[in-house]
Amino acid sequence: MAEFNYKAKDSAGKIRKGKISAANKQQARKQLGRMRLKPILVKVEKDKQSNMGEEEGITWIIKPYLYKDEKGVQIAILGDEKPTAKDLIVFTKQFATMLNSGVPLIQSLTILAAQQRVSSFGRKLGRACKNVENGATLSEAFEAFPDIFDSLFISMVRAGEASGNLDNILMKLVTYIEKAAKIKAQIKSAMMYPVIVLVVAIVVVSALLLFVVPTFAEQYSGGGKELPGLTQIVIDISEGMQTYWMHIGAGGFVLLALFKKYIKTDKGRFWWDGRLLKMPAIGQLLKKIAVGRFCSTMATMMQSGVNLLDALTICAASSGNKQIEKFVIGVRSSVEQGEKISDPLGRGDLFPEMIVSMVSVGEATGALDEMLNKVSEFYEDEVDLAVKGMLSLIEPVMIVGIGVVVGFIMIAMYLPIFDMGNFAG
Repeated sequence: MAEFNYKAKDSAGKIRKGKISAANKQQARKQLGRMRLKPILVKVEKDKQSNMGEEEGITWIIKPYLYKDEKGVQIAILGDEKPTAKDLIVFTKQFATMLNSGVPLIQSLTILAAQQRVSSFGRKLGRACKNVENGATLSEAFEAFPDIFDSLFISMVRAGEASGNLDNILMKLVTYIEKAAKIKAQIKSAMMYPVIVLVVAIVVVSALLLFVVPTFAEQYSGGGKELPGLTQIVIDISEGMQTYWMHIGAGGFVLLALFKKYIKTDKGRFWWDGRLLKMPAIGQLLKKIAVGRFCSTMATMMQSGVNLLDALTICAASSGNKQIEKFVIGVRSSVEQGEKISDPLGRGDLFPEMIVSMVSVGEATGALDEMLNKVSEFYEDEVDLAVKGMLSLIEPVMIVGIGVVVGFIMIAMYLPIFDMGNFAG
């Protein structure tokens, strides 16, 4: 995101000058057009605070910026730190409170920009404030920073501006962001344990094959007797790891990099998201999270005055799963053609029949937003139970799996000793 100096004519023909933030010069001109200004000159300006501004056509891989800590000491940081969900929640809550208390919008933004913990967030809020001063709406000013304010945030701010109820809608946004952050934390906690156990298992098995098995192999090498098949297999694997450990490590790294690159493509992401949804425990958890997020997002947006089709578009984009996104886009197409929302929701296997029935009742009674809100609250508890259930299932499976692998290696190593004992007996 860069800052541009502009010179433009307003509807009365007067020359106006100022600054505007945009991704490039073309976006800056479009933004001026939305402000009903005819651009004469649009020129990029260097960021005075960091002295390392973004010039048109240049994207910084590691962008340096400066900020002052609590003691006033200036610190240089490499990389553009992004605000966390907590930072966004605090900002939105404070912004809503200030507007509700009668503080003017521009003054509120100016105050909040100056007190942000993340300096880059503060700078962007300052630029948004300047754009509002120059005639842009608040939603247009926030739209220039998609890395911070997503499409749902922008749409709800736009609905708040249209209804004159911006402070209340911002508080609804706070509730939604808090719920979304809670779900994200639950997913992380659910995935953290199996990942740690898997890493420990790989380290333990590698240590056995690289250090323990060679000791047994050396003792058996001078016996002159043919080793049991299992023992020979484990020794061959151990010798292969000792000889080609660099090749194995490099190969694993390359495969992981290629896999990550593949799932970043639309086709790869669609395939991987489909596999995740079909996994025994994780798939059910992801479906429940998707249903809860869909209902929560729809309820929040409908209560804020966003129309149904726009709400479905944003729900699809914010689903976090390409398979679910495709399903929601299909629901939107059906609704656009005149169907009730409950009909296409019931065609897939994502929404249970009970949820479809509740949505149908909400449509019939004209209280769809309230019904969706109840469903989202119900699924919050369901997600909690699903996370606990998955952890209780994964824990014994992982431990048994590690025990089986380690036990197999140790039994294979002791088989020659057992054979010697049988021969002696």
